[in-house]
Formats: sequence, C-alpha cells, structure tokens
Amino acid sequence: MGLMEWNPFRELDRDMNSLLEHLPWRGLGGFGRGALPRVNIYQTEKDVVLKAEIPGVSKEDLNIYVDEGLVRLAGQIKRDQDFKDENVFRSERYHGGFSRSIPLPVEVNTDEAKAQYSDGILSITLPKAQPERIKGRRIDIQ
Repeated sequence: MGLMEWNPFRELDRDMNSLLEHLPWRGLGGFGRGALPRVNIYQTEKDVVLKAEIPGVSKEDLNIYVDEGLVRLAGQIKRDQDFKDENVFRSERYHGGFSRSIPLPVEVNTDEAKAQYSDGILSITLPKAQPERIKGRRIDIQ
C-alpha cells in the first residue's frame, strides 16, 4: 500500500458525507433534499469497486469524475413531461441536480477505470494503482 498525500479537503469531504448520511431525511427512500446517492465500496485483489443507487437518471444526465483518491458523481433527475403542478395530488419523488464526492480507500489507476449503468445501479471498477518503487537509494558509509 503506497502513501497518499494528505489532503485536508478529502478529509473534510469524508466528514461532511458522514454527517449528511445521518440526517433524518436520508431514509426517505429517495434522494430527498440534500440526501445523496447511496453507495457501497469494496476491494478485490486488483480493483476498487463502487456501486451507487441512482434510480431515475439517464446515463446521458450522469457525470463521473475520478482522480487517484476520489470519485465524484453528479447528475440531473428530470421531471416527467406530463407532471404539471396544477394536477399534482402527491409529489414525493426528487427531481433536480445532485453531487457526491466519495474518497477511495487506496490510490487507483484512473486511465483504466470503467463504468456500467443498468436498472438504476451505477457500477464503477477502478484498478488499484501499482505501488511505486522506493525512490530512495542506499548510501555507503565512508
């Protein structure tokens, strides 16, 4: 496992995500105001795998940004064309933009990252970065 450069914003983002996950509207079954897509992250021997629940979003309205230690999901949930405010009996589904940044447990190779989206589940496979060789050298004692 290689060393990762300390980034205070990564820690702040992780802490904010943790705080937001425990707010009362989180469990209302959808995105809700301020709620985030739910994710699972796990590791295999070679990859980090992220799976996110993002129902109601077309893949054209979904953006994924990856760097060595972070994945950012952003997108837009559009309102149905037939939905008119004057005809609404009940409105519980969220529509609008969302964004979430997820810190990764290890550095990844962003050039080989792959994503699939099916039935409202986004699956991202991120190959782990190869550990760099130690950049030091042995010094002979004189």
